[in-house]
Amino acid sequence: MTMKRFAGLFAGTICLTIILVTGCASPRQADNAKTRRQLALDLAEHNTAKAVPALTILLQDDNVLVRRAAVHSLAIHGQTGRDALHQALCENSDEQTRRMALQLLCQNRRPDDCLDFLETALSDQSLPVRVYAAAFLASEQPATERRQQLLQKASRDEEQAVRLLVMRAIWAFHCDTVLLRERQDWDHDVVVKERHPLPETGWKIAIDNDVQGHTRNWFKTDFDDSAWTDIQIAKYWEPQGINHDGFAWYRGTFKAPAKPARFNAAELLFGGVDECAWVWLNGVYIGDHDLGPMGWNLPFSLDVTKVLKWGEDNQLTVRVHDSNLGGGIWKPITLEILE
Repeated sequence: MTMKRFAGLFAGTICLTIILVTGCASPRQADNAKTRRQLALDLAEHNTAKAVPALTILLQDDNVLVRRAAVHSLAIHGQTGRDALHQALCENSDEQTRRMALQLLCQNRRPDDCLDFLETALSDQSLPVRVYAAAFLASEQPATERRQQLLQKASRDEEQAVRLLVMRAIWAFHCDTVLLRERQDWDHDVVVKERHPLPETGWKIAIDNDVQGHTRNWFKTDFDDSAWTDIQIAKYWEPQGINHDGFAWYRGTFKAPAKPARFNAAELLFGGVDECAWVWLNGVYIGDHDLGPMGWNLPFSLDVTKVLKWGEDNQLTVRVHDSNLGGGIWKPITLEILE
């Protein structure tokens, strides 16, 4: 049997079944996709008991536009229609039909009311379906325990687009420290009293493909990074053998000077990180530089006044994200003492 003949027989079977179920079409009227699509739309106004079985049949139509029309009509038919939409989300071969089913299942509902659907969608083979599910899961905070579990699952997705969507929703690190120059209660000139460049060698780096470094305590002072790769800062990572776009973590140490007799603040000045950075000093989160691709060449400072160990070794961890081209801590880092 040829594919063309099979498609014709399949369409004919659909039409005949719909006629028997609803009595709302004739074989001649429903013998083309345009008519079947209109029939699917019209079924939104029919009795649910008759319309839903017919629409479920139309979800298997060989024309995807007919399927998508059936999805829209099913949303009108209450819980019975929602059950059919859930089945379409699980089984339909057309990814756009599955995505539309998910959207309609979640429409005008809170994420915690849709967790069964969203859990199904996170395992979908289609990236757009998983992206929609991840975005909806992350759309409301704080997350309940089960939603947090699903967000963690999404954070391990093979596609970075999904991982990035949920990263902020599950990010447990925050810092409210304001730089001395930006404090509203500070009306004095700020002078850099001392500058101490951090060493550019002796650093370690590790790739974070599954974006789970923070859950593995890579920022902790006593974390064992001996198996990580040696790297220098003030250079892009690609010329040093790190051919990577995505997340990577740097770890290094520096010795702070003796505590000055007079000073008002201590800050770490980053000359440039391509392109985003999240920073810990001595295991304490001190802030970020998260402007997306536009931040790749912008210097930024982070206050370390309360965290710095004067006259001692200090451990610095920098989580970097680079989306394309050169990446890493490509300019020097300087400890500045301000007065």
